[in-house]
Amino acid sequence: MAPFWTKTLVRDALITVGTSLLVTVFCFIGPTIHTPFLVGMLSALGLGWLQPKKGWLLAIEQTVLIAVFYFVFNTFKIMTPHDAEATQFTALLQFFPAFTGSFLGSFIRKIFK
Repeated sequence: MAPFWTKTLVRDALITVGTSLLVTVFCFIGPTIHTPFLVGMLSALGLGWLQPKKGWLLAIEQTVLIAVFYFVFNTFKIMTPHDAEATQFTALLQFFPAFTGSFLGSFIRKIFK
């Protein structure tokens, strides 16, 4: 039986930290809710492509990290949001594009394999 934590999963988990930070920044600078959701969906699509069998784990990690980064940015005033309500809405609802994108990415990779 293969180990659960492989080198590629650890690498992809580190990539998830970067994409989560990117999505959180877009939540803060996005003038509307569409841009952060698009960036979140595209990053999750890539993560699902990278890990077709364990993409759900990366989606959970991305969702949790976006919420953590949002609260850190908001608490310590690292960035000022363009629209505070839209920023909170998009940051805390990123689990929809994260899980959907991860599923679609793994589905597309399995199709092309």
